[in-house]
Amino acid sequence: MLKENDIRKSVLEKIRSGEVPMRSRAYFALRTVLVVVMSLLMLAAALFALSFMSFSVHESGVRFLLEFGEHGLVAFVALFPWHLLLISLLILVILEFLLNRFTPAYRFPFLRTFLWILVALIAGSTLVGFTPLHSFLLSEADRNELPVLGPFYEQVHDSHQEQGVYRGSVSSVDASGFIIAHDDSDKDSDEGSWHIVPPPGFDLGTLSVGEKVYVGGRLQSGVVYAYGVHSLSGEE
Repeated sequence: MLKENDIRKSVLEKIRSGEVPMRSRAYFALRTVLVVVMSLLMLAAALFALSFMSFSVHESGVRFLLEFGEHGLVAFVALFPWHLLLISLLILVILEFLLNRFTPAYRFPFLRTFLWILVALIAGSTLVGFTPLHSFLLSEADRNELPVLGPFYEQVHDSHQEQGVYRGSVSSVDASGFIIAHDDSDKDSDEGSWHIVPPPGFDLGTLSVGEKVYVGGRLQSGVVYAYGVHSLSGEE
């Protein structure tokens, strides 16, 4: 009790001396409202980034690279949207700081609060994945009717020749392989056609003209020697 009185006396003395400024209730109420609003906006941004990361890996076909062996794994690491994951984690760290600095959350250990928010974020992004939100925004981007976020969604269906990844529709099939073409009407570097030589043991009879495929391979002298082919029929 004596210690508590000493602390109170010390605080009052600092207030009188001007070392600790006096604040009204309105100030603290406004600060709380601002922290809550900022926290909700940051949580929404992290939720969107994490759910879009999951959507893009699924929708782009990058996940199929894990089926393509060692070369596919290297390409997967190169194409995984790590920046979205880092942005989400950075937002979580800033959010944790705000909550611990300006709310009663300071009473809880940093790691525990961080893990609670992380679990809530993962659960929330999973729920968003069950909604048509990202599919709707992707269709809007494909029609050039999505401002600001359009470029992020437009690249979901791009080929990535630098990483040896190609996607497109089968235009012809012959004994030596097949030809795929990709044209999303935006006249960028991912458009074109490629002659694909399938990996050993691949059954060309399973392909049909017009079918969309995802291919991992090495480009040599204008020919892509594939180490993995996955049909996108039923995936989009």
